[in-house]
Amino acid sequence: MNKLARYGIFFIVLMVCLAVLAVSSQPVQATAGSTDADKEAAIEAANHAISRVPKHFRHVDPVIENSIKEARDLVDTAMKDYGATRGDFPDLNRLEEAEKLLEKRSAIQAARDAIDKIPPPLQITEEHRDIIEEARRLTAIAMEEYGATYFDLCWRYKVLEDAEERLPEPEPEPDPLPVTGAVTIKIISGLLVTGTGLLLFGKGKNLF
Repeated sequence: MNKLARYGIFFIVLMVCLAVLAVSSQPVQATAGSTDADKEAAIEAANHAISRVPKHFRHVDPVIENSIKEARDLVDTAMKDYGATRGDFPDLNRLEEAEKLLEKRSAIQAARDAIDKIPPPLQITEEHRDIIEEARRLTAIAMEEYGATYFDLCWRYKVLEDAEERLPEPEPEPDPLPVTGAVTIKIISGLLVTGTGLLLFGKGKNLF
């Protein structure tokens, strides 16, 4: 193979390598075949959904839950599939605040529902301990983790306190043996062993 042919092959290989590098260095769109128009449409749909998310609500219902979930799904799709960023969503903070409020209201509602399962005070027995303790646990989560107040639980908090007062006192566990008692038993045991040993020793001497 002459020198010219070798240079020709080398040139072709070099051009192929450069073409591969050029293609690999191009930005890859997350969704195959997507266009700038698709990205804009995804961003617009997400922003429209965010605008319909309520800013304030005291009760949780399926309509509110669905509006928040829809907005979050559309934002995630625009970001993951079309490369959108936070800057594309001017009211994203509105959605994030609504998500936090939804968590708080859901925790409060869970505590309320648990308290509503507690029977009237005169009917409370030991069998209701688990129900009352679960209501206390959910109430603590709502108040300590999500900042719920007595006002959020309204009269239910008093119901919970009354129920806890009506619960029978748990039977106390038996007290462990006092230290002095344990020492006394050890001393008596030691004297018995010593006495038995001396008695056997004396009988042994008489035998000899």
